[in-house]
This record gives sequence, structure tokens and C-alpha cells, in this order.
Amino acid sequence: MSDSGKSNSGPPGAPPADAPTKTYDASCHCGAFKYSVTASPPLDDPSAVLVECNCSICVSNGYLLIYVPNERIVFSNGSIEHFKSYSFGTKRMGHYFCGTCGASCMIRSKDPSFFTGMTCINARMLQGVEIEKLKRKSVDGKSF
Repeated sequence: MSDSGKSNSGPPGAPPADAPTKTYDASCHCGAFKYSVTASPPLDDPSAVLVECNCSICVSNGYLLIYVPNERIVFSNGSIEHFKSYSFGTKRMGHYFCGTCGASCMIRSKDPSFFTGMTCINARMLQGVEIEKLKRKSVDGKSF
């Protein structure tokens, strides 16, 4: 997700409280970070879509993103503060990765006035999810 602050239609907000959910286990490659992610809609729902951005960092890291409220990410090993992070451009977004294995796990705003309360989860870190079977939505982030 580009760090420019621009978007096609604005960042997604939190789903309605009564929307269906499913919890997925996730981890970096080496297991230094383990967490669960409660997604809405569940990824097996026909309305679920992975966001595939063509900006330089998303392409470099192979991100396929879902958007989740911060409180729906629960760490069982490590924490957001223990990740290494990288920011560029306006430095509004932090790209969080494991300092041991290098897996790019998530993106979160560092600016409390931007993209409040949401985290972009790299769906490639979710266990038991067949990424190749999911719908994708292309986003032209390199034009932002």
C-alpha cells in the first residue's frame, strides 16, 4: 500500500459489528511472530477480495492485502512493537516485517489522523488459506 496518502476510493473502514467473521492463524516464516486475524468477510465468502497493489513496496514484498480492525489482531508470540518497520515517502504508514526471516506481515498507519484503527494484513501469512483461489482487486498504487 503506497505511503502517499492518496487512494482510489479512500481506505476501507471497519466492518459492521454484526458482519460474519472468521479467525485465521498467521505467522512469519520462522515463527518469531504468531498471531490470529479475525477477518470480515471470511475469505471463503464470495464477497471477499484480496487487494493487489502495484506500488513499488507492495510488489517488492508480494503483498496481497485484507483490511482488519486493529483489535481483531491478537498476538500469541511477539507484538507489533517487536516487528522491524519501514516507512517511506510521507512516512504515514509502517510496513512491519520479521527481523529474523524478513517476512512482510502487515502495514499500519503511524499517523493517528489517517487510516485510524485499521491494519492491512498480508494474506500470504495466513495459514490454511488457498491464496490462488481467492478473488483479487488490482489497485494502481504506483500512480498515487
